Amino acid sequence: MRFLLSLSGLILASSVAVAAPAHKGGGSSTASFAFRQTTTEKQATGVYDLSALPVFTGSVVQFLPAPHGGVVGFVLNDGTQVFVSPEQAHTFAGLVKVGDKVEIRGIKGQVLPIIRAFSVANPRGRTVQDSFIEMPLHSPEMIAGPDLVLHGEVWMPLYDVGGHLCGAILKDHSVIYLSPREAGRVADLLRPGQTLYAVGGGSSGDLGVAIDAREIGPASDKLISIAVGNTPPPGPAPGSAGYDIIPGADEH
Repeated sequence: MRFLLSLSGLILASSVAVAAPAHKGGGSSTASFAFRQTTTEKQATGVYDLSALPVFTGSVVQFLPAPHGGVVGFVLNDGTQVFVSPEQAHTFAGLVKVGDKVEIRGIKGQVLPIIRAFSVANPRGRTVQDSFIEMPLHSPEMIAGPDLVLHGEVWMPLYDVGGHLCGAILKDHSVIYLSPREAGRVADLLRPGQTLYAVGGGSSGDLGVAIDAREIGPASDKLISIAVGNTPPPGPAPGSAGYDIIPGADEH
């Protein structure tokens, strides 16, 4: 009888030993799946509940490349400009392709055709969500180079995420950026249908062509100078009467 009990115990122990690896294998599979998930997929649920935000859909016509790398968003087939955060932009190029129908949760402009996107889902079931982490806007897909000359017919004015006029998108999908102050100064040139020439530093790559305009005009022989960025306008020339005067220094 003692022999039979020992034999039964041995068989039971063997059964547990055989079953254990099967259970471990299941855990390994789960861990392996978690390992294969991209950062974008892991952050898809995000920190905030975005379910209360309205949903917008449309097909991607083009990206909005930044002048010095990466993207700031994309344009839908109805002309709506969609802006993403720099953190989203880092993973965006691998998530969405031109022609994709996307689902966007975000906030739409009251008057302007713009959307600030907080999550974007592609047709293949992957989502990128804004995690509100500040990251530099740079992408290896865009390569900075010498000055570029862009010219063609304006497709639409370009806005920034704050709703300010900041350039133009040409019909060939190239993008011209100006500071809001300078864009307001040459707003007539940025209207749809206008012929536009622009020169400036920028980038050209798989995601598109974009420049910070330094000169702009309706023709190559009618260019005017543009202040790049939000730098203040130049002061008096060296040697002139006002060169050594600091504005506001005599005010109390």
